[in-house]
Amino acid sequence: MLLALLLAAQAAVPAPATELRGLWVVRTGLVSPAAVDQVVEQAAAGGINALFVQVRGRGDAFYRSRLAPRSELLRNQPLDFDPLARLIERARARGLAVHAWVNVLLSAHFTSLPPESVVARHPDWLMVSRSGARPSLQSDPKGLLWRIRQAALADGDVEGYYLSPSAPGVPEYLEGVVRELVQEYPVDGLHLDFIRYPGPQYDYSLAALEQFGREQGGGDLLGLPAQRPEAWSDYRRARLTQLARLLVRAARAERPRLTISAAVVPDRATAVSQKFQDWPGWLAGGLLDALCPMAYTPDSRVFRQQVRDAQDQLRAGQAVWVGVGAYRLDVAGIVAKIREAREQGASGVVLFSHESLGLDEFRQLREAAFPRAATVSVPGGASGR
Repeated sequence: MLLALLLAAQAAVPAPATELRGLWVVRTGLVSPAAVDQVVEQAAAGGINALFVQVRGRGDAFYRSRLAPRSELLRNQPLDFDPLARLIERARARGLAVHAWVNVLLSAHFTSLPPESVVARHPDWLMVSRSGARPSLQSDPKGLLWRIRQAALADGDVEGYYLSPSAPGVPEYLEGVVRELVQEYPVDGLHLDFIRYPGPQYDYSLAALEQFGREQGGGDLLGLPAQRPEAWSDYRRARLTQLARLLVRAARAERPRLTISAAVVPDRATAVSQKFQDWPGWLAGGLLDALCPMAYTPDSRVFRQQVRDAQDQLRAGQAVWVGVGAYRLDVAGIVAKIREAREQGASGVVLFSHESLGLDEFRQLREAAFPRAATVSVPGGASGR
């Protein structure tokens, strides 16, 4: 109790009556009925009012799908166990909103690749790094996966196989995934993640190079990007924005009042120039209802600047829900970041992730940061809780 009082004393900005208090629930929280129930109960104990649930982690599904394979993490569970359906039912009973968290382009680990994976079935749909471009262009389909993996491991800091937004078939496939998900499940929101390139050394796939070459009027496929670097960057940003627009339109066509949000790189310059994720343009074009900058830094000065920068890009009716790196902080540090987000005018926070907090920490968080219930201020006209 003393700790909770000390933490509460930090909260110079009172807890508002309207605020999104979100929690990212990674797929490890969906592997059994007991795990799902625990996530919901702990979130409710912590004063959370919105769950962002990773239903598509690595090209797999934690829901019933005709397009994506059931996750390997569910192999020991009965086939009638539907993690998303169970979580929605439990969350509704506790008054929690549910947002379907979809990893868009990251689609498989390098270490394990089920044969039914979209990556295994369509290696020609994958992004390729610059260092792997020449051998990949010369590779037969059977050797393509290995070459992409070897080049990515040499480059470092790449999470796995990424689909290419330039590859014929990829945008349509992902559109189908989104449509199916929001048609079949009464989620409150669609949350897009990994809708970015791994880095500036991607995407040197044959599909991307050929399309860029056509737009530039021809030339040496491997030489053009170096000869016209600004046009090459513009091309990659445009492909990603085109994909984002397709997915958002599909989701809204199926469920017009759905809230659309995206987890984005918080540093605007890095996002736009290194990840080709033009989230300022996405906001300006009305693609997003809410932005979730992944402001995971423990540095308060950097954190405040990232939140301010996101706030400055908003248009009327849009919101910033700040991503807080709970995995890097103790409870006092999380409370401090919530306070700083409120001071900068953010409409809410989303904690990463449920794995970083136990029941005791959730209870402390409620006392210190969320002592009173709050409704969710939902942009885009959707109904909130």
